[in-house]
Amino acid sequence: MTQRQRVLFITNSELGQSTVALAVAHEFLLRVEYDVHIASFPELENAVTELNEQTAILSPKPCCNATFHTIAGKSMKQAAGRKAEFIEMHPPGVRGAVFAYQKVLPATFASWNGAEYMIGYSSSVKIINDVRPNIVVIDPLFSQAIDACKEMGQQYVVLSPNTFKDHLIKYQPAAGALWKYPQLGSGFDYPFVSWYTVFANIYLTLRIMFARLSNPLLKEVLEYRRSCGLAGRIPSIFEGFGDANIVLPSTPDIELPYVVPERITGCGPILPPVVPIAKSHPELEAWLQRAPTVLVNLGSHIIFDEPFALKFATALRVLLDRRPDIQILWKLKTQGETWDSLFSKEGAFQIIAKEIADGRVRIEKWLAAQPIAILRIPTVVCMVHHGGSNSYHEAISAGVPQIVLPVWIDTYDFSTRVEYLGIGVWGSRTAAPKVDADELSKAFIRVLASDETTGMQEKAKAISLPFSKTEGRTVACEKIVELMKC
Repeated sequence: MTQRQRVLFITNSELGQSTVALAVAHEFLLRVEYDVHIASFPELENAVTELNEQTAILSPKPCCNATFHTIAGKSMKQAAGRKAEFIEMHPPGVRGAVFAYQKVLPATFASWNGAEYMIGYSSSVKIINDVRPNIVVIDPLFSQAIDACKEMGQQYVVLSPNTFKDHLIKYQPAAGALWKYPQLGSGFDYPFVSWYTVFANIYLTLRIMFARLSNPLLKEVLEYRRSCGLAGRIPSIFEGFGDANIVLPSTPDIELPYVVPERITGCGPILPPVVPIAKSHPELEAWLQRAPTVLVNLGSHIIFDEPFALKFATALRVLLDRRPDIQILWKLKTQGETWDSLFSKEGAFQIIAKEIADGRVRIEKWLAAQPIAILRIPTVVCMVHHGGSNSYHEAISAGVPQIVLPVWIDTYDFSTRVEYLGIGVWGSRTAAPKVDADELSKAFIRVLASDETTGMQEKAKAISLPFSKTEGRTVACEKIVELMKC
């Protein structure tokens, strides 16, 4: 009997990073010739258990289970030392971007101190030795595993939730990073419309380089790492991964125009499989089928306080009056007593109280079904999100126009993308990272009740067509299999 080939995924436990690994692992679990292992921090273990259970439900024939391995030490969020939100919000523009380079980016490129970094490195080495994989599939923000593979001569591939821009901007011809493509966190439009933007972008490019070179946390990690025998720069999105193969969800049709080398494989949205909502949550499916629906899902990091909720509800009031046929499904995260206060007689939701009582506005603390399962219901006509990569690609896959309310770093890139592609609107251009009721209401009207509405819907549907034929996770799986044979 032929020995099964072993595939080891090593990923951070934060869902923004690990979702693509779980999605592609599902594809390998369907193929009994592979032995699948997933290494991460303890916070992800339940998700791996759920992956095994869901794969068994969705597979029409026998499938395998993934084996979970615990990485020692602190997770990225724990190492960053943030008890509430992992990333701090900031406005776009020059000042906002510079603030992000100084105060926000260190949470991603220097989450661990030197000793913590080496704990993750040593743990990766041990897991690789224990599993003896044919290939290791690595989260780009877990540099420790890339270091481990390089030192051990282990074949690996980077599986990223990020975009062509994140991985390729520094390699574009004619120094395009300086003058052609909006720098991280800037929120600049593409293409640039003024010389001011060009010079501002050049300035920001120099500032982000300086932030990387001068960051004391990064220097400490680099020196500690070298003292332990690891030479060279820390492998990362910012430094590049040399000639490593990278698999990610971008394709030319859903991205700004970049020159893409052969070692980069764009797969389309890499999303986990879902049980059809009619089967998993029939009550919610019946409600969605009642009317055209707007899904509001700002992710797990965005917390609504009373002023924020009031502005949002005020904008919804305008939309509800303009489109009496539309209904709203709103995932709302609050803290403390805010939830009860919002629904009180004096609370922010009095402005939409009748619609809440009638069931036309449905506000949930947590979505009962996965967002992509909801988006694939044909009556969903718009998604409002914070500009996370997973949210953007979910809406792309479903062919649904988007309103983006960006709040930090790369989320501003996604607001630029939807406007460039003509599939949505940046709904908080003047107020970000907050919202303005008047500006947001105008965004709702543009996407859902204007002479632009049909065009956005048609473009969103057209862009999604290739991904309805072949899932991005399948493309990613097949590419990794191809690399294993090299």
